[in-house]
Amino acid sequence: MRVLITGVTGFAGGHLAAHCTGLGHEVHGLVRPGREGAAPPSVRAHAARLADPASVRAVLAEVAPDRVIHLAGASSVGRSFGAPAETWSANLCGTLGLLEALRLERGAGLGGCLVVSSGEVYGRVPLESLPVGPDTPMRPVSPYGAAKAAADLAALQYREGYGLPVVVVRAFNQIGPGQDERFVLPSAARQIAEAELRGDERAVIRIGNVDVRRDFIDVRDMVRAYWLLTERSPADGLHLACTGRSIAVRELLDQLAAHARRPVVYESDPGRVREGEQPDLYGAPSPYLAEAGWRPEIPLDRSLADTLDYWRHRLSMGG
Repeated sequence: MRVLITGVTGFAGGHLAAHCTGLGHEVHGLVRPGREGAAPPSVRAHAARLADPASVRAVLAEVAPDRVIHLAGASSVGRSFGAPAETWSANLCGTLGLLEALRLERGAGLGGCLVVSSGEVYGRVPLESLPVGPDTPMRPVSPYGAAKAAADLAALQYREGYGLPVVVVRAFNQIGPGQDERFVLPSAARQIAEAELRGDERAVIRIGNVDVRRDFIDVRDMVRAYWLLTERSPADGLHLACTGRSIAVRELLDQLAAHARRPVVYESDPGRVREGEQPDLYGAPSPYLAEAGWRPEIPLDRSLADTLDYWRHRLSMGG
């Protein structure tokens, strides 16, 4: 089976490509022009600008994928506040470009397309309304969440209005090796690894709000959910991929510190704190995924240990 992944050079994209390759599929990646060399070695890279349907359509015609998984876009909630226009363009215009190319290239024999969204579309949710589900109103606060919500609606409209085999998955917080240091847990892991490499007596970690609770899952479990949703093309167009429970960032940082080779001390960094942040957010997992035999298998403690080992290795190599 030929699989086309957008965002294949990113965090989840690399893990998804490895998962699909391990299943014996032929994996192609749609990347920005000039980024062909950043794709994993097992992936055949094709350059295109997602916001340009003609550019994407040329790749679809060349590859004739059986499945498309759309991961590309701006991924940082915090950064989106300082770059709203860039975030909207990446997350909405990129999705629209892909959807329009798929609409125009219907002869490609596409079996299914998965558009990966985010739990951030829910924004502020009364705590008594948790867990969120497909019918929970979207009240996004960040430009990232708003752009993802708009992309959700666009994908579902192309499904209903044009009959495209599109499914949307709202994925909740992912962690694991390879995640960008802009996110709280890999940032802490990198700071610990740096302190170890320098030989510091202790690791002083600068952090933001550690009392928020989120629905965390290992990225390797998440990409299994993506593949199941793509492979089986469910009748329903919207699904949630999550654990159904939340954990405080503080608890995960304590687990991470237990794997450090130095004592860990945390210092609050006001620049990393977002005012008005939703204190708790978790979702109701898709019944379809459960029926398909999916559940998270990797303990978060292993996710954290693997993340720290990733940064130790990367820094030792000069990264």
